[in-house]
Amino acid sequence: MAAALGEIEPDCRISFIGTRRGLEARVVPAQGFPLDFISIGGFLGKGPADRIRFPFQMALSTMQSIRHLRRRKPEAVLGTGGYVCAPPVLAARLLGIPAYLLALDAMPSKAVRMLARHARRVFAGFPECADHIGQPEKVVYTGNPLRGDLNRHSREEGLGEFGLDPGKKTILVYGGSQGAHSINLNVAGAISAQGDKWSGIQFIFQTGKQDYDLVRDKVAGAPARAIVMPYIEKMSLAFAASDLVISRSGSTVSEILACGLPSILVPYPHAASNHQEHNARSLERRGAASVLLEKDLNVNKLADLVDELITDSNRFLGMKSATAGMAKPKAATEIALEIVRLMRQEQYDK
Repeated sequence: MAAALGEIEPDCRISFIGTRRGLEARVVPAQGFPLDFISIGGFLGKGPADRIRFPFQMALSTMQSIRHLRRRKPEAVLGTGGYVCAPPVLAARLLGIPAYLLALDAMPSKAVRMLARHARRVFAGFPECADHIGQPEKVVYTGNPLRGDLNRHSREEGLGEFGLDPGKKTILVYGGSQGAHSINLNVAGAISAQGDKWSGIQFIFQTGKQDYDLVRDKVAGAPARAIVMPYIEKMSLAFAASDLVISRSGSTVSEILACGLPSILVPYPHAASNHQEHNARSLERRGAASVLLEKDLNVNKLADLVDELITDSNRFLGMKSATAGMAKPKAATEIALEIVRLMRQEQYDK
């Protein structure tokens, strides 16, 4: 989003608010942007002590946000949807600064649902978002902002990066940066069990650190070649090389759609507000994905589903077409344009 806003308004000043524990503490300064800290902690899934502490953290963090905003003097505040964005958005409301929200999931986060009444626009990652926002007229379906390196590589470049055979179907297995144990076990088990039946398939398999040795040993010597890695540094090339993705259904879903890839989605069953299943069902309803719930996941069901998708060319092509219909590759630009338009309108009205 920062890059998209910078392209549209090269002179705009962009700063961030976050926590010292979050990913932003490392990523934001590395990108050259100023970062102000607040003290907020999580709420959902925490123990009794954290729930008691949370209102006090919220009040303190809102006061800290007011101080940061008074110093920075922004013309707009964009909340990215997690609990960390609540204090800055509330502070913006108190200071009369227009606030905007990203609703990244089909079931918006508790923070987004709470804060929507204070926002001028809610930019939705999925069509269903508006069904869960108290003021649906504020919701604009834009899709989710994506990193800029997607779709910059050809299939040949992707296959070359991983040393794969262009004559075989390639499946990307991706359970998130930490891996997903249930997906790792069942995909590795299927690769081993299917033997020669899957000799025409190859895998790019991100396991996370914990399951790397287990998966590597399980698939060693299987006819279906698997490039097993604890972490994939060049995800854009992995997507470019792939024909099908087996994945969780968090933020990766928008990248899968943007790359036009059919997918088998296994939602994480303990995600907040069950948002991963909501995301997966959104794709499934539109024919862009097949959903396999964790409670139903086993080696045989997974193997059967892979076989169905790989061998049924009409269904496979239909899923590719459906992903193209849902893809929003220019979401960041669309959101940035709308924010800048409304900022200029505010200036004109004054």
